Amino acid sequence: MSVSHPLLKQLKGHVYDLRKDTEIEVRDHHSTLLPLCHTLEEIFQTGLKTKLKTPFGLMKKDYWSWIQFLYEQREKFRIPFAVVETVESVQCNKKTYTNLGRGRLFMRTALTFYDPNSSILGNEIMCEILLSLLHELNKIDFKLELKNASFLDETWNLGVYKKYEFVPCKEMGITFAYAKGRVVVVKVDEGSVAAEENQIEPGDVLDELYGHSLYRCNRGLISSLASKYRGLPIYLSIVKGFYVGSIYSPLKPIFEKLRIRRSIDKKEKKENDFESELISDSATGSLKFQLALLGRFEVPFEEKAECIDKAISQALQLKLEPQEVTMFINEREIKIFDDDEKSILIHKHFSEISACGRKKLCPDVFAFIFGNTTCTIAEEFQCFVLRATSPIAIANILELIAHGFVKTHWEV
Repeated sequence: MSVSHPLLKQLKGHVYDLRKDTEIEVRDHHSTLLPLCHTLEEIFQTGLKTKLKTPFGLMKKDYWSWIQFLYEQREKFRIPFAVVETVESVQCNKKTYTNLGRGRLFMRTALTFYDPNSSILGNEIMCEILLSLLHELNKIDFKLELKNASFLDETWNLGVYKKYEFVPCKEMGITFAYAKGRVVVVKVDEGSVAAEENQIEPGDVLDELYGHSLYRCNRGLISSLASKYRGLPIYLSIVKGFYVGSIYSPLKPIFEKLRIRRSIDKKEKKENDFESELISDSATGSLKFQLALLGRFEVPFEEKAECIDKAISQALQLKLEPQEVTMFINEREIKIFDDDEKSILIHKHFSEISACGRKKLCPDVFAFIFGNTTCTIAEEFQCFVLRATSPIAIANILELIAHGFVKTHWEV
């Protein structure tokens, strides 16, 4: 007798599609990942007895309930350590609150089985077919962002997940609101840390701060964490509210409530301005900027990442004669020459830069702090304060430095 099942045929097709891309890592937004997860979930749910008799009556169960049951009986069933570790990581995760969400999170990190009589897994032949297909999945390189789990309670279709690291600052320039357990950005101050490079935009969901989940968090957690880690780099993760001009679907009712809309024209204008400001130097492979040096100051060691604001204010108050200079930036370093480009003033690798940024009130002036060697071991620090031809030019410079050295971001 022929034994088959439509879901196994679907799974076979998805596995085949993934196996065709042998040179491609499978990440969160691979075109086949979403239908694969849907199919696996249907397989786990097929024939599953969702109601269990207890002394308190019928209790509704999902496949995560049976995974937990196997975990509780792990010694009896000799559950592999990798599966035990995966279940424990899901139990500790604070981004999923329903059995469906926890099951989906578990499926993204591991594959397991259970044994209801009428399921695919309960049929010996179909189970063998399934296991052979799962074996093929082991040959595919999945690179999934497991921290991207806050929306698994609602959907398999996960949003774009971004992680940021900022140097210490008093304010990031973000106004947010709490809606349905989410911390949603409603305003980003122009010229602030968060506004640079459009990293954080209205509509983005704050997902983690210093590794702490913000989904369904109490309203005092953010201020508590900010106080606890004051003076240290800021580690922040977000889920983008907009992707390729479209709203991330689970956020639509929240956006309607908070009246959040995306200003596409403004974003595109900034991107076009960014392109027009860049001047390439073909001889060195660097980008070239004409600047005016307003001041050069010694920086106390304890203020090596915190005195951008102070240095800019000091340079503007002293009103020294500006010195015309030329800055060259490539993927590893920056060089600043005098106006005729014959005498070099500084030559610094990005690892020697401890902070850079500008003041909101002076959008055409910026500063950066650098050490006499790599910042982690440097003992002497200086700050250059410079004026650019436009705020757009400064935005370009700050972005290039940040891309060149991921630990260098913006100070206000």
